[in-house]
Amino acid sequence: MTISMEKRSNLTGGWCYNPMEIGVDLTEIRRFIPLNENNRALSKIFTDQEIQYCRETGDPAQHFAVRFAGKEAVIKAFYPYGEKLFPNQIEILNTKDGIPQVSLLTGNYDRYEIKISLSHTDDTAVAFAMINRL
Repeated sequence: MTISMEKRSNLTGGWCYNPMEIGVDLTEIRRFIPLNENNRALSKIFTDQEIQYCRETGDPAQHFAVRFAGKEAVIKAFYPYGEKLFPNQIEILNTKDGIPQVSLLTGNYDRYEIKISLSHTDDTAVAFAMINRL
């Protein structure tokens, strides 16, 4: 669903519009508790760096769940562009400042800007992704 259009000048003096797409996902954290020790299942969804990060936290299931929600939100936001992604093609890691960053591990996605927000309670993880075609 296109939520807004950014108006900007193009080289001919006219105006062009860049559609922004959004995706949101909500998941229950308890679904990820049994996965923490299942390396085979985790490696189908998460990168080695994501697995290492989540396992180093005090509550791995919470961090796996919120990253999974983030991947699903990114997938949903890309769908209107005709791009089909899978969770293992998306990596979500935090910057040194704790800001989640999305990396797409396959294809040429340089023409997209991806923003993501992750949050969770004790029971639920939620993610919101916004993608802008540059």
